[in-house]
Amino acid sequence: MGILVSFVVIAYNEAGNIGRTLDAITALAGLAQQSYEVIVVNDGSRDRTADIVADRAARNPRINLIDLPTNRGRGYARATGIGAAQGELIATVDADIILPGDWLLRAQAALAGYDAVGGTAVPDGDVAYVFQATGLVPRVVGHTTAVTGSNALYRRQVFDLVAFDPSLREGEDVALNQATAGHGLSFGTVPGLLVQHTESKTLPGSLRWLFNSGRGATRQVLVYRQVRTPDVATGAFLSSLVAGSVAGVLTGPLVGAGIPVAVLLAVSVAHVRSRFVTPLVRLPSVSLAVALDSAHLLAYFAGRVAGLSWLSARRGQPVGSLGDRRDVGAALAGGGQGVAEQCQPVAATDDPVMESDH
Repeated sequence: MGILVSFVVIAYNEAGNIGRTLDAITALAGLAQQSYEVIVVNDGSRDRTADIVADRAARNPRINLIDLPTNRGRGYARATGIGAAQGELIATVDADIILPGDWLLRAQAALAGYDAVGGTAVPDGDVAYVFQATGLVPRVVGHTTAVTGSNALYRRQVFDLVAFDPSLREGEDVALNQATAGHGLSFGTVPGLLVQHTESKTLPGSLRWLFNSGRGATRQVLVYRQVRTPDVATGAFLSSLVAGSVAGVLTGPLVGAGIPVAVLLAVSVAHVRSRFVTPLVRLPSVSLAVALDSAHLLAYFAGRVAGLSWLSARRGQPVGSLGDRRDVGAALAGGGQGVAEQCQPVAATDDPVMESDH
């Protein structure tokens, strides 16, 4: 009997989370009655992620490890795992996601009307570190795309038409959603299906992740010509920098600096209130959240500016096309661990010293 469900888990430095993620997957209701496999793509982790997965795999033959020797990014890791998957259904899960026990049953039921479905991660990824540091109660915030790679269930036929772009270190799920438009595929969010996001990044790691997200967001707006709320916020902050520079020349540096600081704080307060419950009795925690969020927004806005370099690096190349699979497919033909050693270098848009946090 063939495999019904393949779980593809991508991980980078997730030693603190990967064990719980795998335990939650193998304990899903209804899974014991189905044929399944769990493929973990260790994307060049520097911690014990691979060792923990290997230990689980030794005790559960349905768990398989693909150990990439270097960090290649989220798109490459997802494409590698899906290339190895044999299931009729393919589930993608991030290594810092804890699926609820009824996730598979609810996702399979919802899949009757879609080609892919997914739940909503709580807390939202862009404030995961703030949640970790403050303990504020997170709000349920819908994702900007119907299905994100953090927790999704796809019909296998989806990947006969589109693919995760292996050159993208972030934003690969957005690119996949966009690539489906011309193929008549339908993606949907399962109402009320919430998954736990267990962030473990340090503050520097979280800031770097937001910087990378900013770069990806600039690429997305340039490619897809869709303006979203983060684009408006970025425009407001960059405009405040210009206005502050002019005011600084005309009235003095204090006023000049005050304009972008005021805009940054206003954006941060609005962002924190949209992501968390912010009662007055938690004012110290709310204040800390605004301060941390302001630092993360600065990293994000810097990434937005840095993302403009993408224009010259990858002009005119399609995102999420079947042609993006060629190096991953060639590597998988070699089989097993060390798959990345046989692959061609990733696109020139990737900074060779910038690793991708999952």
